[in-house]
Amino acid sequence: MVTLTRRAVMAAGLSSALLTAFASKLAAQDSGEKTVLRLAATKASNRLDPHVDVKWEVLMVLSAIYDTLVYQDAEGNIVPGLAASWTVSEDGMEYIFDLREGVTFHDGTVFDAEAVKYNFDRIAGLGAKSYKAASLTADVASVEVLSPTQVKLVMKQANSSLLFNLSLTYVAMVSPTAAEQWGEEYHLHQVGTGPFMFTELELGDHYTLAKNPDYAWAPAIYGHEGPALVDEIEWRFLPEASSRSVALLAGDFDIVFDLLPTSLTRVEASGDYTVTPTLLSGQPAYWFFNTELAPTDDPMVRKALILAVDMEAAVKAIMRGVAPKAYGPLSKITAEFAPDVEGLHPYDPAAAAALLDEAGWTQGADGIRQKDGQPLVLKVQMASWGNSENFSIFLQSQLKEIGVSVELEMMAYMVGIEAGKNGTHNLLFTGGSGFAAADSLLPYFLSENTASGFAFSKMQDAELDEMLYAAQAATSLEERKALFQQAQVRIMEQSLILPIYDYALAIGVTNKIEGLDFGATGLVPNAYEIDL
Repeated sequence: MVTLTRRAVMAAGLSSALLTAFASKLAAQDSGEKTVLRLAATKASNRLDPHVDVKWEVLMVLSAIYDTLVYQDAEGNIVPGLAASWTVSEDGMEYIFDLREGVTFHDGTVFDAEAVKYNFDRIAGLGAKSYKAASLTADVASVEVLSPTQVKLVMKQANSSLLFNLSLTYVAMVSPTAAEQWGEEYHLHQVGTGPFMFTELELGDHYTLAKNPDYAWAPAIYGHEGPALVDEIEWRFLPEASSRSVALLAGDFDIVFDLLPTSLTRVEASGDYTVTPTLLSGQPAYWFFNTELAPTDDPMVRKALILAVDMEAAVKAIMRGVAPKAYGPLSKITAEFAPDVEGLHPYDPAAAAALLDEAGWTQGADGIRQKDGQPLVLKVQMASWGNSENFSIFLQSQLKEIGVSVELEMMAYMVGIEAGKNGTHNLLFTGGSGFAAADSLLPYFLSENTASGFAFSKMQDAELDEMLYAAQAATSLEERKALFQQAQVRIMEQSLILPIYDYALAIGVTNKIEGLDFGATGLVPNAYEIDL
């Protein structure tokens, strides 16, 4: 029988009622040999709660535990989930959801309109403690229970991205009973309505999920009904990149995320494993330019810096063909990507040098350009993720060739966030926190987010704001796409970022697996459909 770890039971004193509920559900799985799907993610977390955390592991790990009100199909269309149907008012200010009946949480709590209201209230109540869900639902003003199976969302302002946002696990439906019981420790005792149940956790080491034998409400996008096809899922974490292919080839895992580009040939040559690449929608990796801090306060300098870096060569050398070069603030596979940004900043070091000359930065005796007696020096923040260090070193080398000195500084994640908010560096590395146009652009480029939010370019541009707000409120998909594309062009015309690469993951997979898919975002292994 699958049991809770001693740490989970003793530390939090799991109630006998919840233990009984789990025991009765798991008893059916005790006979016969269990099929166990073993996966490895990259980063462990001390607080992996869908409404709290922003890490990719929320999508990777927790998507099997939870259901969402709506889902996305393979073409990115929004389809029913826990909401069987919905209507949207003409002005986009009200959404009425008719909920699926007969759904229960893993602890026996009935899923109904009150549960939906509880979830939205919980997210709103978390405030700044919610790093993703709060921003995805920020435009929801109130939630009204119309009946046990019908709920209405009233908006502060129209948000054409709301349904997409609600399809992400960050806005998954958690059990009100469990969330109330455990409070701050809910992340140790998570309860959803999904095809797998949270049964075991050792912080920083592993999560174990067991098949929910009562699951009977799978979205129609899937190819079968009833319970999942494997009995158990075990997630472990391999933060050391070089260990991932070794663990996969040793047979320790069935799926390993984010293999090093240098290990792909060895995995492919094994005969027992293949490499499955997956492209991610939304926000690519890029550097913000700080437009308030000299010398990047000068748009001519910013443009020159982009032209001076052969990013195509950098991506090819560092990513080894896994990821493509980025051209703007959205990845190329994102539905709203603007093709016009591709030709705006071609690699041209001669043109870069000419722009710096025009801006008054002349070559000094030591090879570093100067202006008014001051050397042309950039302070560049590096992160410990996303190949930031490798690309930063490449940037340093390329810019030195045109007389620009680069000072690199490695920072922990939260320290880097503070550096961005405080505007202490000229370039700040970011990427991968948004999955659609709205959540990849609005938090990072609206003027209202320059003071204390994530708009680290510090640019306050009324025209760009107007484009982004209009795109968010547009009820026509064509108008929405056109406005988001205009916004991307404006961002790049003003040289607010230096694009690096579109996120892509090389995932090692055993040949025994069938039915593997990573969803519209490229990050969610649909555990419900996987068969060994």
